[in-house]
Order: sequence, then C-alpha cells, then structure tokens
Amino acid sequence: MTEEFKELCFLARLDPNDESLIHLEKDFKKILEYVKQIENIDTSEIKEDYTLEDTLNIFREDKIENPLPITKIKQNAPEWESNHFVVPGVIESTN
Repeated sequence: MTEEFKELCFLARLDPNDESLIHLEKDFKKILEYVKQIENIDTSEIKEDYTLEDTLNIFREDKIENPLPITKIKQNAPEWESNHFVVPGVIESTN
C-alpha cells in the first residue's frame, strides 16, 4: 500500500485497510499515471494572459419577449389547477 493511497484514504475518511478498497488503490494509480501524462503536455504556446474578453459571446441578446399565452401552456400540462401545473408531492407528511 502506497503512502499516496493512505493519504487519499485519510482525506476521504476511509480505512485504507478495508478489503473492499483494494480495487480503489489500482484505480487511483491509473489516475495518477494519467495526471503525470497531462503534466508532460507542452503548454508553452498557450497565452498566459487569457481573459474573459478573449471569448466570443455566442448567446442571443437578452431582451423581453411576449410570453406564451396561458391557454397554450395549459395544453402541455397533464394536470392544471388555478393557472398552475399540478405535480405529485415529494415530501410526505408525518401528521
């Protein structure tokens, strides 16, 4: 068992001696190998002063448009009540 794996287990609050984590150490080693490959990528051509101004806004202009009429919205609702969609409850009452 490597020291890196023990440290990972400590950070994740896992017991490194747990038998069910044997596969995790193998996966962790593969991830570290991949990260080392990424570290070796030549980034010398990358511009360091990259800013948000360098990006292109591909979104539409944010402008107010007429909303859909309630009648059209209501047509898409499986259940409709008092101008609202009716959905199943997700929190059960304990009363």
